[in-house]
Amino acid sequence: MSHQAVVSVILASLVVIAFGLFWWVGRYSDRIFAKRFRTRFPEKTLSYTAEQLGELVTSDLRMKYVFPILFPLDLIVMLALAGAMGAASSHWLAQTYPSAAWLGLLVPAVYLLSDLIEDCLLAWLLAHGDPNAAARSVSTLKAITTIKLASISAAIVVTVLSLLVWLLRSPPPVGTAA
Repeated sequence: MSHQAVVSVILASLVVIAFGLFWWVGRYSDRIFAKRFRTRFPEKTLSYTAEQLGELVTSDLRMKYVFPILFPLDLIVMLALAGAMGAASSHWLAQTYPSAAWLGLLVPAVYLLSDLIEDCLLAWLLAHGDPNAAARSVSTLKAITTIKLASISAAIVVTVLSLLVWLLRSPPPVGTAA
């Protein structure tokens, strides 16, 4: 197996592990939230009201949401996802379209930054427990969540497409190394 193939298998494995971690943290947090809320709605959907967010920031779950769910678990997940997808897609793009390798880093970086901002704002709202501050922040939080959801979707697309392009690339001419 060539060096590039070994690196690609490792990078693809890291992406799979990151998504496994994402799934595990989601299941863990759902067990905590199932007692009171349907889901971690501020992070997963845009269809909630100021009243629902106010109820969350005054609930007995608020500090369990901040720690351990947002920090450190969600932080670890976002770092793993952005890092694995960024490294993998940038690597695969560099092998096929070197001038586009930056895209493999930029899109996951936008996701990482938006998710981190979302978590910090949400942690601040939860720590303060002020439903009025939560109500004033709903549109800002939803805007950040929209950027996060769009950028994670784009990062997944870039990662999958870069892998497919790398896999389907023309084989090197006979007698040359891959």
